[in-house]
Amino acid sequence: MKKQFISLALAVMMLLGVTGCAMSTPSTVGTIGGVEIPAGVYLLAQYNAYSTAAQNADLATGETASDVKAVLKAECTGTIGDEEVTTDGADYVERLTRRSLQYYAAVENRFAQLGGELDDAATAEAAQTADSLWESNGDLYTANGIGKASVETYLLNAQKAKACLELIYGENGTEPVTEQEYQDYIVNDCAYLETVQIPLFDQSTYVFATEDQNTEIKALAQQCCDELNAAGDDESAMYMAAMTYAPQAIGILGGSLDANQAVYYAGSSLYTPDDLASYDDGQGGNTITDATDKAGFGKWVVVDLGMSYLVVRALDPMQVATVSDYVDGFSLLDAMKSQELQDSLYAEGAAMEDGLSASALKTYSASKIKKTV
Repeated sequence: MKKQFISLALAVMMLLGVTGCAMSTPSTVGTIGGVEIPAGVYLLAQYNAYSTAAQNADLATGETASDVKAVLKAECTGTIGDEEVTTDGADYVERLTRRSLQYYAAVENRFAQLGGELDDAATAEAAQTADSLWESNGDLYTANGIGKASVETYLLNAQKAKACLELIYGENGTEPVTEQEYQDYIVNDCAYLETVQIPLFDQSTYVFATEDQNTEIKALAQQCCDELNAAGDDESAMYMAAMTYAPQAIGILGGSLDANQAVYYAGSSLYTPDDLASYDDGQGGNTITDATDKAGFGKWVVVDLGMSYLVVRALDPMQVATVSDYVDGFSLLDAMKSQELQDSLYAEGAAMEDGLSASALKTYSASKIKKTV
């Protein structure tokens, strides 16, 4: 019996040894397009995908985003790429994770093809951001098997994508944007606006204007508008107007605003299509540009933004600054080409050979995600 027991124990030990080798967590989850996908990068992409799925999940009463099993079983509706998707949480996470990894691989490949090298500023930014994320979420990342190095690797990939933009469309890129293309974009797609905000909300007291107060502040905004139109091209007029009328509006709300602080309620800038998109009226128009287009260049108008009345005018951008001024000062290359590049990288990634390991993905199943530590 003793010999049998020893033999049985030895067999179990051998079995455990073999099992231990088989069950050791892989350092990668395979490849996409020949690009090796580190396990930590996969887990980070999966964790981010889970967070998106949790926001889109139709959870039962009492269930929360921290209920991993509930989220993975729940119906999720959201957009993945250009496709509106309704599926269960587990499938949503898997599809979104794979799409993120395809993009990651496409960036790595394109960056290498272009002979790109990250400069010190880019690597320092990635490291600094990783430090910040680790300080706030390090324990949670660790609980999910994500190391700080993986976070930094993921961020370096984003820096490579950013570098690809310059390597392709920059002045010395493979497909440089011409000065005429920049000018056409500035004139046809952007708007140069001067603005003065007349608040309907006191940020220090969280007080909104009542109906009567709204009427009174609207009259102030119109008075401000009339004075600015009378001032013509006096560049200091809008700042003086902000210092005069913003404190009066806050006063109507029962608060106070120092005139020196009120100067920040005025400003001027080139608004790109992304900037202007936030003023979409939901009916195919734009709250600001519809009003300024109707008024014409140089004419101040009042626009109701809900939280404030905006006294605004549009100027001919080419009368304000040069093309090079806008390119240098407003990140126009990013505004013009980042979406185009992103779309092409997603398409490239989706077309790449998928060499992800089914066994590795099973090892790192989304069911093992932890939302609390």
